[in-house]
Order: sequence, then C-alpha cells, then structure tokens
Amino acid sequence: MTSTATSLKVEVLTEDDWPRLQNVRLIALKDEPLAFLATYEREESYTEAIWRQEFSRGEWNVLLADGREIGLLGVTRPPDMPSQECYLEYLWVAPEYRLAGRASRLLRTVLDRLRDSGVHTVWLYVLDGNDRALRLYRRSGFQSEGKPQPLPDDDPRSEQLMRLRIS
Repeated sequence: MTSTATSLKVEVLTEDDWPRLQNVRLIALKDEPLAFLATYEREESYTEAIWRQEFSRGEWNVLLADGREIGLLGVTRPPDMPSQECYLEYLWVAPEYRLAGRASRLLRTVLDRLRDSGVHTVWLYVLDGNDRALRLYRRSGFQSEGKPQPLPDDDPRSEQLMRLRIS
C-alpha cells in the first residue's frame, strides 16, 4: 500500500488527542522495538494521566496519509533547556510507507515549524545500530557530537547525540 505525496499532512496533536499518541507509539514499539529506549510493555501499561503528561514535555506530530496515522515525531524540551533549543524523539514511519521520502518530509516539516518559531538548535539521540535513522539525520544536516555513549541500567546498547543548527 502506498500513498501519493499530495495526500500527506503533518498534524500537531493536543493533550485531548492522547489516545492517538498512545496508539501510534504502541504501533511503533511493536514494529521497531530496538529503535527506541521505551518498551511496548511499559508504554502499554501507561494510564491516561501518564499519556497526558507526555504533552507537558512537548508536542507530538503525526504524519497522516489519507487520514491514516503513518508517522510520529516528538519535539520535547526539558525544563532547564532554553526556548531556542529542543530535542526530537520518537521518529517513526509505518513500514509500508518507508523508502519514499515520508520520514524526510515529516522531519523537514517539523524542522521548518521549529525554525519559524525561533528555535535555532535541535538535538536528538540515535541508538547505535539504527542505521536507517542515522542516514536520514545525516542527510538532513545533523552532526554527531562525539563518541557513542553507553546507556544506563545495564542496557548493552549505546547512543549518540546529534545536533542541527536551523537558524
């Protein structure tokens, strides 16, 4: 199943859309369990209150194709981060919509919105081994900020911090 580029739309969810966020994140975790630090089992147990709290961390963008949610990208900011900076997290596109530039379009749309809102530096972490995401980020201009760093809690994986200046 594919969709034409003209039917794509990026929508910013609101807190009352928490069931949509829950749905797309759980689908993403089932599809790509090794691409994220979160687990399906943990997020499946989240209550409505926890899902609503996710909106206090930032905004959640969904990519729609013919009204179907096929992608996700979060924009988050810890309380101590300047308003001109943010993190991207949880980039995911449904398997049947990959390899056609849809992840790039979602990323570019969100980056353009961030730039227009005054953000000048975007950060993200990418898990080592997630080569598809790493290639996308590098093509989009993100640069590595050093060596991969180990994950906490005896997780054998590592991740690398990447940065993009968009101003």
